[in-house]
Order: sequence, then structure tokens, then C-alpha cells
Amino acid sequence: MDSFESLLEKIDDKLTGKSNVFAETYATHEDITTIENDTDLNQMEDRLVNDLLYRSAVVKTLSRFLSNSLSETIRKMMQKMFSDTFLMNYSYIGFKGKNQFSTLQSCSIIFEAVRAIKKFSDIPNIEVEKPLKNWMAQASQREKLKKQKNDINEHANNLLNK
Repeated sequence: MDSFESLLEKIDDKLTGKSNVFAETYATHEDITTIENDTDLNQMEDRLVNDLLYRSAVVKTLSRFLSNSLSETIRKMMQKMFSDTFLMNYSYIGFKGKNQFSTLQSCSIIFEAVRAIKKFSDIPNIEVEKPLKNWMAQASQREKLKKQKNDINEHANNLLNK
């Protein structure tokens, strides 16, 4: 059903002239690198501000992460754009001495991508903020779980190799 909706959106975009052929071929899913650190962030922020064609392509690409719910869609976008180790240093409005996420172009791009999806085009900001805030708040926990899983796997491999 999602692919059908996506196809209908493409047809609508073509008919209404919203489609940008250059943007469609400019960035792909693989071209959006996951932000791991502040250097990656600065490069992405700079590119989003100075390269409008790239920005448009990123919005288009992220909007393809459509899922059944808004929170699942945002989760997929955030997973593609940011590592959990990076997000551990950020909160939406900068609580607990963390960096502020809401002022970044990388945050704006999430809102733009969500609004580019017809299903979510009229969603109020607060409805987009909730899953964003929840995803960011759980970054430390996800990292801990990954570390525990890696430690268990490493321990199991050591036992098997003895």
C-alpha cells in the first residue's frame, strides 16, 4: 500500500509541476551519509544551507522512508541521518547541558521531508516533535543495548574459539 501511495504522489507531483528532475537524480539513499560527529554535522549543515539542489534531493529521499505511522517514519529518517553516539550529545531543545537539535538545518530537513509526504502534510509541528524527542531521548539506551549485545557476542565467540 505504501508503494501505491508513493506512486500516486509521484504522479501528482509530475502533474502539478512540483517534481524537480535534477533533485530526483542529485541525491540517493546512499548519498545521505550518517552523521557520526560534529565534523559530519558541520559538513551536512553547510551543504544543506549552500546547496539548495542537494537539500531538495535530501528531502525527497528522506520522504521515501514512509511507514504506517508518523513515529515509525521519523524513526527511519533519524536512523538514516544520525548515529546514536552522535544523538547522545543532543536533545531537542538542549536540556541537561546537551546541544540543541531543534535549531539545526538537519532538524528542519526532517520536518520538510515529513511534510513532503502527502499523508503527513498537515500534521502540526508538535506531532512531529514528539517522536523526534522520544527517539533522541532513547539514544543512550540503544547504545547501551548495542554494547551489551556486542559484549555477549564477543564472549560467546571467545568461548567457541577455546
